[in-house]
Amino acid sequence: MLPPQVFDVSIVDALGLVSVVLATWFALPQLVKLRRDGITAGLSVESLANSAVSLTAWTVYGIGHGKVWVVLASAAGIPATVATIVIAMRAGVRLAPRLPIVWTALLMATATIDAMVGSHLIDIVLGCSILWFVWPAAVTAWRCDDVSGLAAQTWLVLAADGAVFGLYGLVANVLADRVYAVTSIAGAAVVLARIAVGPRPATRPATLLDLDLETVADLA
Repeated sequence: MLPPQVFDVSIVDALGLVSVVLATWFALPQLVKLRRDGITAGLSVESLANSAVSLTAWTVYGIGHGKVWVVLASAAGIPATVATIVIAMRAGVRLAPRLPIVWTALLMATATIDAMVGSHLIDIVLGCSILWFVWPAAVTAWRCDDVSGLAAQTWLVLAADGAVFGLYGLVANVLADRVYAVTSIAGAAVVLARIAVGPRPATRPATLLDLDLETVADLA
């Protein structure tokens, strides 16, 4: 029989452990799909670069606030995210650095303001960090006719990750986690909706073969 202390695990620790598992799992489906299929259709490397910035910022935030589970859950997703960016770029996808640079600058400016005036703006800004991943990913997905390069499982895991982070934020009283929960679940729903729609017929310029005889006569 196992000693009682084996089961003496706090809710915070349990949710923290689950968040680490989900954070590690979150980045893997897209990486595996990209390595297996080599398809980048619908994939936004800008969103992945923003995610790498966010995960780094969350890691620093967790260290600064003594939140070990936040540190572990954030750091866990960095390697697979960076690997996905590298593989996508090697496959020919171009990274426009403007968004990641702006996002990094915003985080640094917010941290500086907090340090100067004693505010807690970083809680809100970091809580919304998932938007910097979801926003370019959703825009790219809905603009593309083909989204076969996207891994739906990534977005399902993101929704689950958001729910766990939300519970952790409530129990551990971490505002940033609660804001993250709302934005991640909503964002995942937007991208999953696009994946569910499936491929759209690609538009092409009209040719004479597409025009009726009357239109041809008018053109003549």
